[in-house]
Amino acid sequence: TIGALGGHKRFCDAGTWRCGWCACKHSECSGKGPGPDGPKTLCSACSSRHKNGHTGPPEVNQAGKFVCDLCSRQFETIGALGGHKRFCDAGTWRCGWCACKHSECSGKGPGPDGPKTLCSACSSRHKNGHTGPPEVNQAGKFVCDLCSRQFETIGALGG
Repeated sequence: TIGALGGHKRFCDAGTWRCGWCACKHSECSGKGPGPDGPKTLCSACSSRHKNGHTGPPEVNQAGKFVCDLCSRQFETIGALGGHKRFCDAGTWRCGWCACKHSECSGKGPGPDGPKTLCSACSSRHKNGHTGPPEVNQAGKFVCDLCSRQFETIGALGG
């Protein structure tokens, strides 16, 4: 309709707009936002970084990928980096019971000390009434407290 065309023309920049930090086009981002140079000068991802106190775009390596400053993981888009950074712990997270790293388990779950304090296997045990990690023998295997059968992983032992 002619009204839709008029609404479009009010904001049309003929495809020339670029983010002031990451240089992405409007068609490559989810919207425009305010930045240090005024309204609608940054893409929504960079605008969010600006609102959180950052003074420039995230680091980009020679391959053109965005790099997490905490764990050095690489991402194709700034949005993917932003999603990762919400949960990045720089590799320091450990399960409160079995001390496994996040990369060694299938996820995090709630425990007696709060949300995301146990690996998913230990969290399952916690939900089933256990009050601590399973027994580990000298060989490093997990022992069932009911039948004394030995398992390589907590997940195999189960809840």
